[in-house]
Amino acid sequence: MSDHGPYRKPQDIRFEDIPWESIKKFIPPLLIIVFVIITGYTAFYTVKANEEAVILRFGRYTKTVGPGLHTKVPYGIDRILKAEVKRIYNEEFGFRTEHRGFSSMIDYEYPEAREEKLMLTGDLNCAEVHWVIRYKIKALEDYLFKVREVREAIRGISQAVMRTLIGDRSIDEVLTIGRTEIEQKAKEDIQRILDSYKCGIDIQTVLLKGVDPPEPVKDAFNAVNQAIQIRDKIINDAEGQKNKILPAAEGKKEQVIKEAEGYRIRRVNEATGDIRAFLAVYEEYKKAEDVTRRRLFLETMAKIIPKCEKLYIIDKDLKGLIPILGLGEEGAKK
Repeated sequence: MSDHGPYRKPQDIRFEDIPWESIKKFIPPLLIIVFVIITGYTAFYTVKANEEAVILRFGRYTKTVGPGLHTKVPYGIDRILKAEVKRIYNEEFGFRTEHRGFSSMIDYEYPEAREEKLMLTGDLNCAEVHWVIRYKIKALEDYLFKVREVREAIRGISQAVMRTLIGDRSIDEVLTIGRTEIEQKAKEDIQRILDSYKCGIDIQTVLLKGVDPPEPVKDAFNAVNQAIQIRDKIINDAEGQKNKILPAAEGKKEQVIKEAEGYRIRRVNEATGDIRAFLAVYEEYKKAEDVTRRRLFLETMAKIIPKCEKLYIIDKDLKGLIPILGLGEEGAKK
């Protein structure tokens, strides 16, 4: 055969030329190493910090384990099912959140969302209700094995409960004051039904994202809400004025009442004192009427006469005053 340099044809290797005797001594160690690797790979598993795992032995539930490194029967005898039990899961109703890169957009026209959000209130009005349910897994065994489609069960139960609560209330309650009560009652009712089904779910919160009237009547509802807000503002202002004026009026009333009570007590005391003084004088008068009468007359004259500028003494037998009184002349002085 001619030599073609670096492109010459390699020699054929025959099966009989393989040194089997030398290779046979490495086969047992290699099998042992493979056995150890497969055994170790199938006998150990790790559960993350926010997870729990259930162990199925021949397809039957054995136990639930928490985070960490664990062992199991290898070679597929034990099968591991994991789930994030500390994660908060969300279920959206009446809308869907679409993630696009680093931002998210809310789609209120999602096909299924349009049917979910439209509800009938107790006074036969329509409302578009958007809400979110947040829940955690509290019993992994129940979550995995008691109900086949837990997520669909949560969605169906949530819609049934919400429609019942909205249907028991008027449109005004749903739009305004009744929202907090609806959230709390929905959480309690959904949790109760899920527990009866043994879904292994713990409802964290029910949040009403928005309650709006349907688009054809939205402007009218907004006008009504604005009127209600104006009415409430006027009422609150009036209540503020009332709370400001009434205490002042009450204080003034109490002041006037106290002053009147004081005046009454003073006048009663003065009148009582005058009566007692008069009665005392009267008692003394009865003891010596003539003397007392003269003394009172003289005391009264003693007080009055010094205040007179002119004094006329007239005889009681005189029939008229004109002949005696000289106009322009000074009268008799005492």
